Amino acid sequence: KKVGEVKECYNTAVTTAAANHRERRKFLRTALKELVLICSDQPGLLGPKALFVFMGLCFSRDEIYWLLRHNENPPPRQGKVKLQEDLVDRYLPELLFHMEELRSLVRKYSQVIQRYYVQYLAGYDAVALAQMIQNTAVTSEEDNVLLSSICQKISELSVDNVEDPDHVFDFLGLRLDWGRLQSYLSSGKNPVLAQQKDLAALLNTVSFHTRMVDNLDEMIIETSDLSLFCFYSKFFEDNFQMCLEFPAQNRFIIAFPLICGHFSNITNELCPEERIHIRERSLSVINLFLDEMSKEAKNIITTVCDEQCTLSDRLLPKHCAPMIAQVVNKKKRDKTPKKLEFEKPGWESYRKTREDLTTMDKLHMALTELCYAINYCATISVWEYTFAPREYLHQHLETRFSRALAGMVMYSPETSEIAKPSELLNSVKAYMNVLQCVENYVNIDITRVFNNVLLQQTQQSDSAGEPTIASRYTQWYS
Repeated sequence: KKVGEVKECYNTAVTTAAANHRERRKFLRTALKELVLICSDQPGLLGPKALFVFMGLCFSRDEIYWLLRHNENPPPRQGKVKLQEDLVDRYLPELLFHMEELRSLVRKYSQVIQRYYVQYLAGYDAVALAQMIQNTAVTSEEDNVLLSSICQKISELSVDNVEDPDHVFDFLGLRLDWGRLQSYLSSGKNPVLAQQKDLAALLNTVSFHTRMVDNLDEMIIETSDLSLFCFYSKFFEDNFQMCLEFPAQNRFIIAFPLICGHFSNITNELCPEERIHIRERSLSVINLFLDEMSKEAKNIITTVCDEQCTLSDRLLPKHCAPMIAQVVNKKKRDKTPKKLEFEKPGWESYRKTREDLTTMDKLHMALTELCYAINYCATISVWEYTFAPREYLHQHLETRFSRALAGMVMYSPETSEIAKPSELLNSVKAYMNVLQCVENYVNIDITRVFNNVLLQQTQQSDSAGEPTIASRYTQWYS
């Protein structure tokens, strides 16, 4: 009979669990987003709502771990149930990103949380505990001493301690005393703690409140650490690539490099030899992610630049000659000239409806989302190294601009053809205008790119040893 029940439970779990967890992740995405918006707008709420923040982080971490483990080892397929589809979540980056936002908010406003709980401990917990001690019949004098020391410790707290940079909170001894007290009051034939549930609840609350004051970083790691991704590298990198190819999730892609900073938490003193491998893994993965993000942004910018250069080229005087010739020929043939329709430059800017997105609209939207991710944080610390996402983009733009300039010259040694200087200048200006617009999306110094690249073009070769504009024209004229 029990075997039948277990089989039935197993079949139910295989059939419904994936869909249930998918809906949970969907709910948590919305809940965490709202929590981030509320807490960033009113940081004072982080104090009273800290438990909800850590509950949200904990639930999210558990759902991510469930997806991680089941994606790596999926249960056998049964019937027509599309289990594999539910184990691939295209919106996972959004959940990861909101978790990172909450973590950063807790760190940023840690002093706000400390002030709230110091006042709570001294103003309410200490008073309630003192009253409860008087009304509680504790068996031994040693237990009374422990309770009195806990009460005295939290009643001496002051907000001035939070503002004092030299003061270090340490309630580890208090929490150990509560552990000892639990063992004393729970042992024996007549366990006192079972009868004093209110006292146990209050002391558990006090223990949590002290952790909010002196152990906040450990609480963040305990509730939202995602270092397990270190051992599921294929899943981690596949989700990053999926996010990069899915424009709706591009802005959340910075969560993947940020998670690389968690990997140091998974090291263990009992296994020191894996520390080196985990460190190397962290550094190589974050370098790969930031490089891929910058490459994608660079490719989008390059496409926009090429399009703008083409449009700018169509405005050159040489393109109006065929139009003039066509008008003159028409007038000669017909004495009553008809109204001639020409596809003039600028026609692509007219819209019939805003709903129809052009390719350029989609590119600008993708660029905005990706640049938001690159601009999200100035630096990311992984182990003892600091990575700057904007510098990756800066280097890629510099290299790309240098190559683009070489291509604009259009020099052909076989036919001795080269672009007219005026046309080259027109293309360079169009390219520079687009690059200057990038400053609206990312906080980088495009002028530095121009100075580095354009000054090199006055020399015989650039920093990569490639021929420059000056060398091309010198060669052509000579």
